[in-house]
Amino acid sequence: MQRNVQTFIDEVTAETIAQTTVAGDYEQLTAQVDNWLNGFLDNVQADKIAQATLTTKHDPAISFRLETSVINLPLANLTEIGKVTIAEDDMPINLYMIAESEAFRSGLRIDELGSAEDVLADRVAAKTLLTTWLTAQTDHLDEITSAEA
Repeated sequence: MQRNVQTFIDEVTAETIAQTTVAGDYEQLTAQVDNWLNGFLDNVQADKIAQATLTTKHDPAISFRLETSVINLPLANLTEIGKVTIAEDDMPINLYMIAESEAFRSGLRIDELGSAEDVLADRVAAKTLLTTWLTAQTDHLDEITSAEA
C-alpha cells in the first residue's frame, strides 16, 4: 500500500481520515486491544488514511493512538511531514503506535507497528506487538508517577 505524499497531505488536510475510538479502564487497557486494532485495520484494509484512539482516564493524562502515515510523525505534525518528504514521491503507508503524556520526557512516544501490508497479512503478530507496546507504555507511566509520589 502506497500513497503519493501530496495526496496523503491533501487527505489529512481535508480531514478525510477514518477515525475510530475505543474506551478502556486504565488497569485493563490490554483487554481493548482487539477492538482498537481491528477497527483501525478495517479502515487500513479499505485503503483509508486512518486513526484509532484508545481513551482512558488517568492522572497524569495519557492518550494512545494508531495512525497511518508515510513517515514516523503523528498526523498532527502535518507541516513537518511536508518539510521532510518530497510531494511528488510515492511512499509506503506504515502504521504507527503513539502514546502522548505530559509525564513523558518528550511528551510523545511513537513506534512503528509495521507496513500496512505486513500488518494486514499477520494480524496476530500485530496484536502481540501492540499489546506488548501498550503494556510497556503504561508500565513506564506507572514508574514515572511512582517516582514522583
